[in-house]
Amino acid sequence: MQHVIGRQDQQRGGGWRSAVDALADRLVLPAVDDRAVHGLKFSAALPRHLAEATLAARLADLDHAAQVLAEPHRFSMPAY
Repeated sequence: MQHVIGRQDQQRGGGWRSAVDALADRLVLPAVDDRAVHGLKFSAALPRHLAEATLAARLADLDHAAQVLAEPHRFSMPAY
């Protein structure tokens, strides 16, 4: 999901923080490339959806992603 912050939100300053806060509740597992599934030693032994879920769980770092979203951010706008 993409969250767009409009110019009015930027001027109020709360748009970025609310967008980041909304993302923290919507973290998902990453998409898995077909080549990664085929590269698994056990790919033939698992149904495709289980192989994809296994790789996605290995690739995900949801705890650290949440930590990054919780860190302070500085938002600057270019001068026009």
